[in-house]
Amino acid sequence: MTGEMLADLANRGLKAMFVARPDACRVCRSMQGRVFDPLEAPALPLEQCLTPPCRCWYEGYDSRAVVSRLLRAGMDAVKRQRTREARELLYQVIDLDERNELAWLWLGEVAPGVDERIVCLENVLAINPGNQLAREGLRRLRLRRRETGRGQRAARRNKQAREAIAEIRHWRPKVSTLREVEPPPGPDQRESLAPLVTGVELARERASTAAPSEGSSVSFVVVFLWVLLITVFLA
Repeated sequence: MTGEMLADLANRGLKAMFVARPDACRVCRSMQGRVFDPLEAPALPLEQCLTPPCRCWYEGYDSRAVVSRLLRAGMDAVKRQRTREARELLYQVIDLDERNELAWLWLGEVAPGVDERIVCLENVLAINPGNQLAREGLRRLRLRRRETGRGQRAARRNKQAREAIAEIRHWRPKVSTLREVEPPPGPDQRESLAPLVTGVELARERASTAAPSEGSSVSFVVVFLWVLLITVFLA
């Protein structure tokens, strides 16, 4: 039956689109909306089906009907937060109709990165410059990318500052640059130094007592010399 249907599609110049039932297994759902040449389409039922017997089928289509079906399926997958499935379906729409405004707009919601989403919305505006949803979304994405870049630069600066502070905290001077400080004398050393200190103090006392006697003797000699000179002068 499947072979006859595919042959009929080939005779009519149509392609074969895989259609999965709503309750189909994940393998069949992953093939939903795929388009094949009728002579190269996988035979049904699928051998890889996880819930045999496989009840999926092929449909002939013109490009507009396929695009509409795939687009609806992709939009539904976005709403159900099936990001990967939605992305694949919308990619197929764009492969068939690269100027499909809705496909680019919805792909801007599930593209893998900020840069990819920006490209999607820029394509929407290239197709329809008056699309306000795309314009507003593009503004938000560019702002996010700019803030992300600032955050990354700030994170790098903070990391460098933390590393510099860590180096300062862990820095230790070399041993050769340290001044060696003699320890204070211990009890034994103090006892050995006691006689020396006593001798120094006695010497200081003798010097202080000897200083006045030397001064008085010098004064007596000076007076004697003056008296002698006066006596010689008067004689």
